[in-house]
Amino acid sequence: MDRSIERRRTIRIRRSALTSAKLDDIDRPAIKIAETKEEFFKAFRLVYEEYSDQGYITKSHPLAIQYNIHNFLPKTCVFVFQSYHDVISTISYIPDTPLFGLPLDSLYREEANRLRKQGRRLVEIGSLATERSLRGRNVVMYLYKAIINYGLMTGANDLCLTVNPKHVRFYADIMLCEQIGEEKYYPWVGAPAVLMRANFDTYAQNMLETYNTDDFETDLATFFLKMRGSKVDKDIDVLRYEREEFMDYDAARYFFQQRPEVLCGLTDEQIDYLEWFYHKALNVPSSLVCPLESDVASEGGRVGRA
Repeated sequence: MDRSIERRRTIRIRRSALTSAKLDDIDRPAIKIAETKEEFFKAFRLVYEEYSDQGYITKSHPLAIQYNIHNFLPKTCVFVFQSYHDVISTISYIPDTPLFGLPLDSLYREEANRLRKQGRRLVEIGSLATERSLRGRNVVMYLYKAIINYGLMTGANDLCLTVNPKHVRFYADIMLCEQIGEEKYYPWVGAPAVLMRANFDTYAQNMLETYNTDDFETDLATFFLKMRGSKVDKDIDVLRYEREEFMDYDAARYFFQQRPEVLCGLTDEQIDYLEWFYHKALNVPSSLVCPLESDVASEGGRVGRA
């Protein structure tokens, strides 16, 4: 058999199963943007547990919760796939800002700046985690669907993400992303990474041209671009507007207190902004001990006041 035909059939079989999430035994499945402290906690706990399981957690935490300073920014959204009140999958959506940039800047600032100089609006997605027992359900595809629609609706030009090299083929072949950054070591997760992006200026057209053919049993263009087409879609109500504020005062104060080290590496200007936005919720402890500047720099920041 022609190898190209065999490969195409393999891809077709894999793609045809991607939208079969097998939701019947998931209790009241729904997708939303996290709003309450409980929802954030469950999402951050899931990220910690799944990242720890994969060896990506380099320092343990007593509450087993994982997040970074970008999770506190006003337009960052933590998308959650819920089974009733349980969070079974999550992904974060982080728009670029002049003051904080993006998490990927720690490795790929030059590549990101090339896009910024063209006047493009960048968004980074990350902190993807799915409960281990449900990884075969493809629930994450519904989170990608929500992210894609939200990004298109809010005017993003580029959806960027850093991925482990072993996942590059999936994002290139299935999600139609292109690699724009060479492989580098990512200290934050202790693993290699490459930078990829989906160009939203042409994404819908690329989806239509790729998937509206006889090569694929499943029309992923329709799946990703058409809402209200599944059992879960009716619950995706976050797509009607762009959020202006994502975490309330009490939740922010709680999470700052649990992981004050997220403030390490920030400039005075960044800390001043967060204190203004959250009405002094930070309560930056004078005893806060930050890593060495060289360690913080590897995560993209500078040591600010402690």
